[in-house]
Amino acid sequence: MHIAQVLDWSEGPRYMTVDDPPAPSENQVQLRVLAAGLHQVVRSRASGKHYSAGTLPHVLGIDCVGRDVATGKLYYCVNMKPGFGSFAELITVDKNTVHALPDTIDPASFAGSVNPAMSSWLALKLRAFNLPENYTVLILGVTSASGRLAVQVAKALGAGKVIGVARSEAALAEVADLDQAIVQKDPIKETDFTQVQCDVVLDYVYGDLALHALSTLDIKRPLQYVNIGLLSKQEVYIPTSILRSRDITIRGSGPGAASPQAMQQEIKNLVPAMAAWKLLTAHSVPLEDIEQSWQDKSLGNKGRVVFIP
Repeated sequence: MHIAQVLDWSEGPRYMTVDDPPAPSENQVQLRVLAAGLHQVVRSRASGKHYSAGTLPHVLGIDCVGRDVATGKLYYCVNMKPGFGSFAELITVDKNTVHALPDTIDPASFAGSVNPAMSSWLALKLRAFNLPENYTVLILGVTSASGRLAVQVAKALGAGKVIGVARSEAALAEVADLDQAIVQKDPIKETDFTQVQCDVVLDYVYGDLALHALSTLDIKRPLQYVNIGLLSKQEVYIPTSILRSRDITIRGSGPGAASPQAMQQEIKNLVPAMAAWKLLTAHSVPLEDIEQSWQDKSLGNKGRVVFIP
């Protein structure tokens, strides 16, 4: 069979021929991979810069949609353990890492959407606590792939109001189910948060935008801030005066912020919920083209990139 594999961290992946995986045991299932998402964490692992992938050779991919070779059933599979990779024609995995899917879903769109949706789902389920009924969410970076799905996640998990922030007014207008849109100004300090009250902030941007929001939001009730991403590529210093003068709890959400067991349990809840959602548009690329397409940054403009073995 064929896989995408990294042999040297300084090089990109190679399309290689290897032996088929072993037959599954009674606690395993063998999947024929239909689509595997090219998420940011996949790129990070492929460069050797992610804590979950430090050994060569490295097979790319953390998740996929595949069909059980024995039964024909459709599954979503996710696994970040060292040694696992989903950019392959066949994978043999433990049954506790797969989640049944209806045959009506589009494998490419689903494979491209679960990972970005998981970021906000885990943030609200495992990193935010005791939120009030019909709580209000403020999403920084709402027009990103993860931000768009975070709107649906928040509504599914009980939010009564979702407010989104982004730089493009036109892109904000295209975000489905958003209750209020705030255009990020340039300079950022001209963005007006003084009339905004919310219970939780989901932040995909960080940097000056996060600092400005934490400094100027109208905090009349406890605020929980959860950082999820760094789209700004900018680290900032949060003054102690903000932490001591405002009722703010600050947390982060990511693979290291919750136990693998808790994450797997939440994935079991997320996957069936997503089957009824509007998913991200996927752009499918044949796995055999990975060496030529790996550095092509324009692919992301066509949709969420997934590789098809």
